[in-house]
Amino acid sequence: MYQVRRVAGACGGYSIIEIAAVLALLAVLAPPLLGSAARLRTSFCLSRSQEEVARLLAEARWTAIGEGGATVELTADPPWAMLISAAGDTVAEAPLGKGGVALQLSRGRPTARIRYGPLGLGLVSSQTIRFTLAGEERSLVVSSLGRVARR
Repeated sequence: MYQVRRVAGACGGYSIIEIAAVLALLAVLAPPLLGSAARLRTSFCLSRSQEEVARLLAEARWTAIGEGGATVELTADPPWAMLISAAGDTVAEAPLGKGGVALQLSRGRPTARIRYGPLGLGLVSSQTIRFTLAGEERSLVVSSLGRVARR
């Protein structure tokens, strides 16, 4: 009668056929999982940058109410955002290019300023801020009143 020989030692008594079957299964499942992980990472990087700008805009509204005005300055190269109070103090800064995210501002401008008055209302024309990475895009639309919509 034929007997299956077990490999002793580090493998804990599994046969070579069982080990080969598990390795083959991992080889088949790895490419789709790696592609999915890359898409998930891209999505997280875009969301992080988008939410960072939305947070700065919300903070700018509250700063404007408390201090009589505030401005959020955005630069496309390198992707960066800065919140400045009415007194000229830098309240907060945020690098937006983490993970390779690119920033595109309305009308292809290299910089944009979004101002808020003492009532927390925007003092700008509408702005569209686009975040792109690996062919995927997210955007924020800032209305003339300073409201933010995620797209």
